[in-house]
Amino acid sequence: MQFGGIIFGFITSLAISILAIPSIVTVARSKKLFDRPQGRKPRRKEVPTLGGLAIFAGTIISLALFSDVSQFPELPYIIAGSVILFFIGIKDDILIIAPWWKLSGQVLAATIISIMAGLQITSINIFPWMSEPGHTMAILITILVIVFIINSFNLIDGIDGLASGIGICSSLVLGWIFIQSGLVYYALLSFIFCGSLLGFFYYNVFSRKKKILMGDTGSLMVGFISSILVIRFIGLENPSLAGVQISSPQSLALAIFIIPVADMIKVIMTRISLGRSPFKPDRLHIHYRLIDLGLKHLQATIVLLLINAVIVSGVLILQNLGEIILTIIIISCTILLYMIEWWLRPG
Repeated sequence: MQFGGIIFGFITSLAISILAIPSIVTVARSKKLFDRPQGRKPRRKEVPTLGGLAIFAGTIISLALFSDVSQFPELPYIIAGSVILFFIGIKDDILIIAPWWKLSGQVLAATIISIMAGLQITSINIFPWMSEPGHTMAILITILVIVFIINSFNLIDGIDGLASGIGICSSLVLGWIFIQSGLVYYALLSFIFCGSLLGFFYYNVFSRKKKILMGDTGSLMVGFISSILVIRFIGLENPSLAGVQISSPQSLALAIFIIPVADMIKVIMTRISLGRSPFKPDRLHIHYRLIDLGLKHLQATIVLLLINAVIVSGVLILQNLGEIILTIIIISCTILLYMIEWWLRPG
């Protein structure tokens, strides 16, 4: 496959997403499938859900059209895991399912990727004592990481454009790395995924008459594909980006997803410390805190994306410091961010 195929894949997924969403909005309104403004949610009106349908369709259809299974043997397993999460997400968006059923589906999809597709985290350089885990441990770590990333995106999807914006930025960065590393089919997956998210992003952030949310159907898909891309990235030998040699890929991976990952850890730890269920929704997320400070959805999203971009840029510039030092820097910056958020919070 040449670079032109990646461009056509991107355009196709973008077109499918853009063309599908108006029909999805019409159906959602007719069936009263809304995200209602109650409790923790800062919306003033009902907004149709099921935007994840367009993300799923744009990604899967474009992959089927432009991929070659003989050159991309992981593809059937990626599609299988996506379909599992699609049905779980769509049921949860329409009927609501128990958190443990949702978690079971995530573990199943992650197991397919780790065992059947063979995508595994075979070393963890940020923890020297786990630099070479055994085969079974590598499978378990991979499943845990995939499930963690899926849920981090599921939790961060609280304001317009945030989950999709992080997905767009990460897929662009990782897609370009894959191109420079010669992994054209992972580059194709990255840019197809980016195209689907861009189509959704437009309607979610800028459209008034056809505004839509991604729902669990979308957030599970975003987290799943993002986890696959980042696991394949950290397994590359001598990756580079824009002429910068990436010698600490795991710290860069952490930097790329630091907003959803840090928010998930902080929210779950806070809920548990307060004696609440870690699955019970609330307004402890950093994006809700920014809304409480008076920012609009798009302003809060831009602030968090800019913070993410600054951290990623800093990690790229400081690659020679090594995984451990960079990880400490990332964690320190994140703690500082939450200290500032705590200091600024109203009341």
